[in-house]
Amino acid sequence: MTSQPNSTSPSNRRDVFDATVVENTSICREHFRLVLRLPVGFPDTFPGQFVQVACTDAPDDQTDREIEWVEGTFPRFEHDALLGPVATLRRPFSLAGRADFTGGTDLTLIQRTVGAGTNWLSTLKPGDVVSVLGPLGNRFTLPTDNGIALLVGGGVGIPPMLYLAEKLVGRKAVAFCGATTLDLLPFTLTDDAPKPAASSIAPLYNVREFATHGVPALLSTDDGSYGYHGYVTQALEQYLDAWITDNADRNRAVVYTCGPELMMRRVADIAMRRNIQCQIAVERAMACGMGTCQSCCIKLKRDPKRDGNAFAGKDWIYKLACTDGPIFQATDLLW
Repeated sequence: MTSQPNSTSPSNRRDVFDATVVENTSICREHFRLVLRLPVGFPDTFPGQFVQVACTDAPDDQTDREIEWVEGTFPRFEHDALLGPVATLRRPFSLAGRADFTGGTDLTLIQRTVGAGTNWLSTLKPGDVVSVLGPLGNRFTLPTDNGIALLVGGGVGIPPMLYLAEKLVGRKAVAFCGATTLDLLPFTLTDDAPKPAASSIAPLYNVREFATHGVPALLSTDDGSYGYHGYVTQALEQYLDAWITDNADRNRAVVYTCGPELMMRRVADIAMRRNIQCQIAVERAMACGMGTCQSCCIKLKRDPKRDGNAFAGKDWIYKLACTDGPIFQATDLLW
């Protein structure tokens, strides 16, 4: 079996960096691939970690201004933050990839346009500069050398699975990715494999980002527009019952998952019923990403060895998704 995921960040090094946009490409109906170039010396990162990105221009003029106001009338505002929706807080993004070279580090983020902040990100051009805080959070623990990694991503939970695949070269791995429909799958489909049948649970090398690292994928869409017709959890369950059947395989298998909470709860249940280890990248609204605002609380089973006297007398405890996570063991989570 693999060791437990770290309960703290793998590195205490974090800082605010100015990152330059290298690429910002639409990859499906609502998702963009954003590649940010950071300077030499950006700290080490690992699959499961994230960064907080400022999703607005830094104000050029922060001087105080007097506003003339006549009682009974509505004041006339001029600042952008008062005139329309602006993302005043940073937004958390899982890392979808990293490339180091002589001149610095490129981080790949994949974001879905859903609001003011992500819409602003979608308009960035190469050469634009954005502020990045990180790296933050703990990380996935890799399986043993002879382990079996099962990567389960749904929607915007797919990006960390792409980064994890980079680290699994030489290990047996299969990616399971689901979306509501074909044009919401946030990666590149290739013609190197036949189009899968609606009932097929055979992984194919038809996703370029996974195939590059030797990882086949089993894709599903809710509406049957591509791949397995149904939920990704159904595809996972059928695959496990067909191929991960004996105790030896179950003991060396590890499920990694990120995506909508209902999906992850089902993935956790599927894994635990089969005594397969499951590591979950939880998603919470995060204002700071560093444990200051206490806004991303998550409820866990209390472990006296890990938690000491905190919450003594209780069988549960609160942890923070940003600093204690975002990676937790499925057996510890109280949904």
